[in-house]
Amino acid sequence: MTEKPDGFHHGWDTHVHVFAGGGLAGSHYTPPLSTLEMWQHAAATVGVNHAVLVQPSVYGIDNTVLLAALGATKGVHRGVVVIEPHTPEHELAAMQALGVRGVRVNLVSPVGNALADIDRLAARVAEIGWHLQFYASPTHWARIAEIQRCWRVDVVLDHFAGMRPDTVLTAAEFACLTTLAEQGAWIKCSAAYRLGMVAPFSAASQMVYDALARFRGRVVWGSDWPHTWYMERDVPARGEAPAFAELLLPFADAFGDPAMQHEVMVAAPQRLYQ
Repeated sequence: MTEKPDGFHHGWDTHVHVFAGGGLAGSHYTPPLSTLEMWQHAAATVGVNHAVLVQPSVYGIDNTVLLAALGATKGVHRGVVVIEPHTPEHELAAMQALGVRGVRVNLVSPVGNALADIDRLAARVAEIGWHLQFYASPTHWARIAEIQRCWRVDVVLDHFAGMRPDTVLTAAEFACLTTLAEQGAWIKCSAAYRLGMVAPFSAASQMVYDALARFRGRVVWGSDWPHTWYMERDVPARGEAPAFAELLLPFADAFGDPAMQHEVMVAAPQRLYQ
């Protein structure tokens, strides 16, 4: 598919990173300057005009770049930050006013979160009505489901919950995924290239069908722009990152007719990000 689908008008990209550019001491990749304006130029090609800025791992708990980008857009976009459990209430309130609606927990990156801290973090997030977004693998699902149940906090599973087209779930993992969905978890169809897929990403179709069936009404899409997977050090050259349209338009058929496209790209993210 090469034309902009009807159901994507005013669509949301729920996984975007922004960077000030330059080297970051000790980081596992060096991002180039990547501004919200640059994302807007790319996203306009497919009719997407709302972003959810997600704190990248290389910035740790320093959300300065993300918050500055939100502050310059006056409520148009939303954010997902990385914080410590003891972050002062006035800082959380300021983030809320700028458009922050969630906290990211990264269990995959070499500079991610520690599982031991997540209960305290979940307690803070539940207090203010935000959600916890997990970058995780199937081995983490049982713990995530426990946190979701214990703290009654909304959970978002990014990057297809860490599954790949060739993933074979154990019975226990399948049960955990079912529990997460039944307890109200959300899933992001995002960063297909992180999961062993290459353009045109047709291998993702069955994963999208499964997500729509299992997480009905709680499926969103994200590009992972500017595609940090292609920047990581100590890996073989991965070539050029795909064009923005390559990351979205192949999903149009899997999302279905314009009504379902609108549900995934517009209605669902509006509910999740208020």
